[in-house]
Amino acid sequence: MRNIFLKVGAITLLLMIPYQISAQSDEETQARRNEVGLVFTMAETGSGLGGFIAWPIFGKMHVGFNIDAYFLRDSKQIDFEYFGTPVSINKQNNVYLFDAMITLKRRFFEDDLDESLRPFISGGIGPFRGMNFPEDDPTPGAEDRKDEYRWTIGGFVGVGVDITVNEKVFVGVRGQYRIIPFTDILGERTNHSMFELRFEIGRRY
Repeated sequence: MRNIFLKVGAITLLLMIPYQISAQSDEETQARRNEVGLVFTMAETGSGLGGFIAWPIFGKMHVGFNIDAYFLRDSKQIDFEYFGTPVSINKQNNVYLFDAMITLKRRFFEDDLDESLRPFISGGIGPFRGMNFPEDDPTPGAEDRKDEYRWTIGGFVGVGVDITVNEKVFVGVRGQYRIIPFTDILGERTNHSMFELRFEIGRRY
């Protein structure tokens, strides 16, 4: 009887080996999938929309490409509605920023947390295009300011977490500092570096 139990146990273990290998392979495959998605950003002086795509490299890392478009408010600008009509006070500039960056994202705590929760650190670098269309000066006889167009190289560093919704969909949140140093003034200042809170919804494929 003992020999029968030993044989059954040995056969069971042998049958489980392919299942364990398959489970580990599926988990690794889930962790190393391409990612694509959309982004909404809340910044210190404005907000933005964008998109991203990323490819897995070196185990727990992704290299990617981001594009974003931002609209920035003046530091003293006040916006409100008056009987349904939008009103802006102290608005002197209409600053827009556009970027295209190469990014790198690295997961951490991957051995301590479930696959559905993926903390990470990230960074990126790339060109920024800044444009400003100043408001007309209402002062009688005042000369209107000219439109401004600038180029610079900037980047960001951040930390966040991706949360898996299902096999294909995930959402992410990231706090980051974006570095945007122009050599000439754009709107109110030359340095548009700022802290941001970034929300992402993406798909793995």
